Amino acid sequence: MFVKHKIKSIFFDLDGTLLESGPDLMTAVNHVLERNNMKPIEDDKVIGSLVGGGAAMMIEKAFKHYDKKINKSLMQELVDQFISFYAKNCSIKSSLYNQVEKTLKRLKENKIKLCVCTNKRQYLAEKVLKDFKISSIFDHILGSQPKLKLKPDVEMLVFLSKQVDVQYKNIAMVGDSNNDIEPANKLGMKSIFVNYGYGKIEKIRPSVEINSFERILEFI
Repeated sequence: MFVKHKIKSIFFDLDGTLLESGPDLMTAVNHVLERNNMKPIEDDKVIGSLVGGGAAMMIEKAFKHYDKKINKSLMQELVDQFISFYAKNCSIKSSLYNQVEKTLKRLKENKIKLCVCTNKRQYLAEKVLKDFKISSIFDHILGSQPKLKLKPDVEMLVFLSKQVDVQYKNIAMVGDSNNDIEPANKLGMKSIFVNYGYGKIEKIRPSVEINSFERILEFI
């Protein structure tokens, strides 16, 4: 599927795709739990089931882990607790996946327009990419913001395609979950599923599945 149309731009999810961010996200979730008189979740295997979908969803899943429901009137306060802590501690335990920086630079050398497309808040996405010294590699960094619906809606991908001025058929979306693959498929973009991340895909097929980031180079 990558032979017919040349890839001119690649959109990347952040958490679970470029960045192994689970440990810092989990620390932030545990901070919220402890502030609300609950025990921290110490099982690393639980990280994958929590990451993705934004702060509110992670907190909701964490409470559900203890069979507790959140009063809707309290959710915003919990999210604020999470964001406040995470913003100060988002790059302590996280790390780029193997070959990410090297591969991105190779793609850049090949004149591929590179973008980040993440449901993480805009300023947090910018901060963490700057912390890991790769923000300058990207032509555009798009995080969550009020004017656009989050993935798996197509709005973020449509917005970025206009920014790079590239047709859908010449764009590839790289990610680790349904949130990334589903909108790409709907728009007729190529979709690359990284199976080393935190998410999973169900009932949909990516254009290709890879187990290491540098394999992206095979498709340009």
